[in-house]
Amino acid sequence: MSKVITLTLTGGQRDQLKAHLFPGDGKEAAALILCGRHDGTSRYRLLAREVHPIPYTVCERREDLVSWPVEWMDDLADYAAAKHLSIVKIHSHPEGYARFSPADDVSDGRLFPGIHALVEGVAVHASVVMMPSGALFGRSVDADGTFEPLERISVIGDDIEIYFADPPRATDDTVGRATPAFGRQMTAEMKRLTAAIAGASGTGSVINEAFGRLGFGKIITVDPQNAERKNLNRIVNATAQDAEHETPKVEIAKRAVQGMGLATETAPIPEDLVSRKSVLAIAEADVLVGGVDSAEGRDVMSRICAAYMIPYIDMGVRIHALPDGTIDDIEVVVHYLKPGGSSLLSREAYTVDQVAADALRRKNPALYAERVREKYIKGADEEMPAVISVNMTVAAMATNELLARLYRTRNQPNAAYAITRINLAENEIESAAEGAPCPVMGKLLGRGDAGPLLGLPELSL
Repeated sequence: MSKVITLTLTGGQRDQLKAHLFPGDGKEAAALILCGRHDGTSRYRLLAREVHPIPYTVCERREDLVSWPVEWMDDLADYAAAKHLSIVKIHSHPEGYARFSPADDVSDGRLFPGIHALVEGVAVHASVVMMPSGALFGRSVDADGTFEPLERISVIGDDIEIYFADPPRATDDTVGRATPAFGRQMTAEMKRLTAAIAGASGTGSVINEAFGRLGFGKIITVDPQNAERKNLNRIVNATAQDAEHETPKVEIAKRAVQGMGLATETAPIPEDLVSRKSVLAIAEADVLVGGVDSAEGRDVMSRICAAYMIPYIDMGVRIHALPDGTIDDIEVVVHYLKPGGSSLLSREAYTVDQVAADALRRKNPALYAERVREKYIKGADEEMPAVISVNMTVAAMATNELLARLYRTRNQPNAAYAITRINLAENEIESAAEGAPCPVMGKLLGRGDAGPLLGLPELSL
């Protein structure tokens, strides 16, 4: 297969697996993971949906071997076939042996041809090893028993952990010191990551600038709108000529990144976010950031986070003016969403009714005689709000939030910072911890490309 193959787990799934695979007796143990999939243009993603520990009582377990009767997995194989799910076998190496053993080669060579025969129509299954530290490595196994390394295994929880089969290394000609964060090693790792940005206007254009300078390997930008004179004062890198020629905002973003000369690939998508093309493009990313101003847009991004198991950072700006025009409140907020966790819906950042209203506006704008220009300043009809400083504040918060998740740059546990809110008018900052899992988004966990896409019939073929 020409595409690289990756696997993604939630932090909770990895914790569940670690508890079962390392019971404390020094012997190997095993489990099966049933996975949804994304068959993308650059990668084939295995997305963990269900974890099924193999009971110790049915296994032969030694310090260097685990085996079980294949009959034990018959029902799971039938279920996987009915749901078109991939099967990932995972076992432990309690002694820390950091590669597949000869016994693993024999075991996988016998097991996976049978899995391919039982689960028809599913091209990729895999075998994974967990180390005592929780680190992971793996390989796909085809119907002929041929092994190919998984290009990366990602664990998305309060922290973001990525285990590369071939870890990126800082090169001698890279400027800076080889430190885990803010140095050469981070720059080398960023080149292996893809970011997707929803929105290329006020906050999105600033994020695009930051991610380009950080050296992401690829930036996908989605926005259907063109530049206008009225938004030149808040779209970074936009010019009067762009407004005159109605340049697509995503093309402005592309031009800015390419002009940096840092070899970042760009993928501008001049489409509405609520489209199959946009969703499948975003599904290629390792991280998501949203600068969208509608409940419907936030809902779609939350669904992508769950279905494709990609961490999502949402940015919000709210400025409130009194009747006399005095600014009463300036609030910026950043949400971090992890697959399988709470969502913008369960955090009441938007409502189902607001999503329905946004969808109606998008589908039938004639029902709205006049659009209310209150995206930034509630209570003021301001066509050209001068909010670049506020947008830069929230974009910087979002960028630092991502680095905190990737590189533990925060001194406190990241779980305590699911939401960070700053009131600039009062010079106050507050944070909120991760809440209970969202039951709505939880149903989408690891669905990948399964129809209807994101659970939305509108996005079906």
